[in-house]
Amino acid sequence: MTVVALILLVTATKAQTLQSLFEKYSEDERFTYVTVGNGMMNFASKFAGSDKKGKEMMSKMKSVKILTLSDETNSSIMKSITQELDKVVETGNFETAVEAREKGERVHIYYRLTANDNADMLIVTKEKNEFSLIWISGKMSKEEMMHTFSNNGKTINLFEQGENS
Repeated sequence: MTVVALILLVTATKAQTLQSLFEKYSEDERFTYVTVGNGMMNFASKFAGSDKKGKEMMSKMKSVKILTLSDETNSSIMKSITQELDKVVETGNFETAVEAREKGERVHIYYRLTANDNADMLIVTKEKNEFSLIWISGKMSKEEMMHTFSNNGKTINLFEQGENS
C-alpha cells in the first residue's frame, strides 16, 4: 500500500510540472505544437530590427513553446488542460503579471524566476473555441521580464481593439 501511495504521489507531482504538461499534449493530435529552440532564438535576435532592447531580449530567450487547442469551450479536453495548467501555475511558484478580459477573450500572463535569473513566462489566452499556451524561457531579471509588459513605460494593450488593459 505504501508503494502504491508513493507511485500516485510521484505521478501527481510529475503531472503538475510545466515540462510534463507540454510533453503530454505535444503528441496529442488535437493540439498544434510549436517549439523554437536556443539556436533559432539566437538566429532571430540577429534580425530583430534596429531596436537594441528588442535584440537584447531576444538573445536572452532560450526557447519558446506553444500549444494551441481548437475545441468547444466545455469539451472534456479543454476542461482538462485548463485544470492541469491551473495546478502547474499554483504549484510552480508562478506570479500573475497581467490578467485581462474583453468580449469573451481572456489573457493571463504569469512569470517565475529561479536561481541565476532563469525565468519562465506563460501567456495563456482563452477564447470561445480556442486555448493557447505560450511558454517562454530565458535568462533575464525580473526588471527585464517586466519590461516586456510595457511599451515606452505604458501598459501594453493585449487586445487589438479597446482600452489599455
